[in-house]
Amino acid sequence: MVTETDTGTGSESGTETASTTDTTPTTSPTTGPTTGPTTGPTTGPTSEPTTEPTTDPTTEGTTETTGPVPDCLAADGEPDDACDPSTPFCLAGECVDCSAADGDSSCAGLDAGSPVCSAGACVECTAENNSACDGMSPICDDAANECVGCSEHDQCGDTACNLVEGSCFQPEYVLWVNKAADDCMVGDGTMEAPYCTLAEAFLKISEPDNLAAAWTVRIAPATYIAPEHVTPSGSTIALIADGGSVTLRSTLDGASGLTTGDASTLYTQGLVFSLAQASGLKCSASTVYATDTRFSNNSQHGVEALDCDTFHRRSLITQNQKGGMASYGAGLTRVENSYITANGNLVSEFGGIRSAQSNELEIVFSTLIGNDGDKAASIQCVDAQGGSIRNSVVIGRTNNPSVDCPDAVVSNSLVDGGDMQGENNMIAMGSDVKPWFEEAVAGVFRVKALVDELPSPIAEVAAWGSEDPAWDYDGDPRPATEGAAGFPGADVPAP
Repeated sequence: MVTETDTGTGSESGTETASTTDTTPTTSPTTGPTTGPTTGPTTGPTSEPTTEPTTDPTTEGTTETTGPVPDCLAADGEPDDACDPSTPFCLAGECVDCSAADGDSSCAGLDAGSPVCSAGACVECTAENNSACDGMSPICDDAANECVGCSEHDQCGDTACNLVEGSCFQPEYVLWVNKAADDCMVGDGTMEAPYCTLAEAFLKISEPDNLAAAWTVRIAPATYIAPEHVTPSGSTIALIADGGSVTLRSTLDGASGLTTGDASTLYTQGLVFSLAQASGLKCSASTVYATDTRFSNNSQHGVEALDCDTFHRRSLITQNQKGGMASYGAGLTRVENSYITANGNLVSEFGGIRSAQSNELEIVFSTLIGNDGDKAASIQCVDAQGGSIRNSVVIGRTNNPSVDCPDAVVSNSLVDGGDMQGENNMIAMGSDVKPWFEEAVAGVFRVKALVDELPSPIAEVAAWGSEDPAWDYDGDPRPATEGAAGFPGADVPAP
């Protein structure tokens, strides 16, 4: 009977089917018996569990993702620590540089000190974007992408550069002078209503509430004639020619073209001091920085200084009757990239420069040619602190030695000799000027690159140093590497 077969305990076939102690299965447990019934118990070791797919619960769902694992997880344009510093931003899971992200805004978010994107890198500034540059570092060095101090007045817009600190004057302290402007007699010193004269500007600056500020006075091209021009004592003023040459001239007998008030600081650029009854500029117990300034044809000296520090860059001192420059008393006289030519005469006590009474003299990459005097044609030192003359040209009007400065050290210069110290100099004479230099133009002697179709014999006299100017009087580059040989004087041949 079917009932006996299914439930009987003594049935041999039933025992073999249900027994769990059978150790000799006829087939592999992973596939089941090949001859057994097609139906039977759903549990037990003889069922077929391995025919169902198996999954690891710890990895469930990961097999469904597609594409590579992302490099980063930050929002688009945002920095991600998983990225390399050269490609610090995340974009669609990929690390990119700032140019592929959000440019300047991405850089500003990464580092406020480098807020500008340039060629894929975050930098401090570029010539087009120097918004991060201010204070003592208002200018962008585009080659280094770094904020630096100013070194030229033109870098400061309508204001001027404090050449010591490297900061620009404040824009709220600018006055304008234009003698040819309409209704300038009622001007207030603004660009729209300029003053007629420098005297009006100086009066404004001298007011008690104004004297402590550093003022820029922008002067329209013209000749400004007055009995005398005197800057206020204790003032800081930059006189800047605005778009052309500005000439200052005095008419009072014995007055210089411009006189500094005591304890003042004066900057000039683009000015001409000419035809004064005395000296072109007279400095008294003050500091003067003259850039691109000309002192010519004055009755006494181009510049006369007493207890002053005077600095001359790319300037010209020429044809002043009693000598080019006279500096007396405590202070430093520095001449750089400048010309001092054709000053003095046979009866003047000196020709080019006199340094006296504890004054210290520095001459660097400058040209002194054709000066004349009863004693020292080029350089005369009297009870001075000595100083140095480097990489310069010092040749008097005649073939006589023209230097009388026993404590000065002259080096790497073209010099006609005299009482001095130094080494690495080349001796020259007045007769060498014509073959080695072009004919003078308004007092400027430019050097010849070739002499008799050969390289100039003076082409390697100078030795450039890290404190020397990298450009010449005309803006042509010098070989600006430490110790590099080059032409002495204010000029190098145009490239």
